[in-house]
Amino acid sequence: MSLFEERDGLRARLDKVENLKDDDKLVEVACTADEPQVRLLAVSRVNDDDHLMRIVRGAQHLDVRLVAAERVSSQDLLAEIIRGRENLDLIGVCFSKITDKAIIESLAHDTNVNPVARRMAVDYFADESYLAEAAAAETHEERKGPAAVQAFVDAYGGGLAGVRAIGRFRRSEKALKALGTIAAGGGEEGGLAIEYLCQGLASPNPTLKQCAADELVRLRSPDLVACLVRSLDRPDLHEPIREVLAQIGTPEARAALGHNGKPE
Repeated sequence: MSLFEERDGLRARLDKVENLKDDDKLVEVACTADEPQVRLLAVSRVNDDDHLMRIVRGAQHLDVRLVAAERVSSQDLLAEIIRGRENLDLIGVCFSKITDKAIIESLAHDTNVNPVARRMAVDYFADESYLAEAAAAETHEERKGPAAVQAFVDAYGGGLAGVRAIGRFRRSEKALKALGTIAAGGGEEGGLAIEYLCQGLASPNPTLKQCAADELVRLRSPDLVACLVRSLDRPDLHEPIREVLAQIGTPEARAALGHNGKPE
């Protein structure tokens, strides 16, 4: 018997999910609900890995599968998802949570793993120490690690080629934060990093989307804001970029938004 009735509006469905105690029912809602607010609320109320894995494997919509994978705590289960030759966004979420070096090494050597996932294990996580240092921050104003980011960029040929190497792994928060450090440095490399961060705003994963936005709102220089404004032409990025510009709040950002300086 379905949890919902045909006459239920969105608010009624959300209220029913909010009061639901049965994990199996929450999994069912997360896997089948048409409204994103309903299915995402359902997955947010599931806590154990076994039920989260049922959502990862059985949900009809990618957004809720990504959130479920983000909440899985078992390193072995995350590796199992990767070995299942899943969607690349889902693989990226799982990779960004794996810290066990033995698991990473086993994925890199497993010929049954998705070739792209194997390359991520070999090319990216071998250099994770650079990105981990780049992601560290002492305060909101001062960020450690630009030298480490530059070392990573140089290891992949330097310049734009090195930025593209990091951009390939923008499904990781560490990579997005490294791109933010590069963006703040300006120049051609900074402009390319901003393009990758803008693409992150379109991620179906809300955590990665927020991470990309957090990096972009740090931009202040007119040249860097101009790079951000150029991406307004993309329909899927128009509103997210306007929200970022509103937070930046510089004269150039306000001019791009119009007279009132607020997203429409």
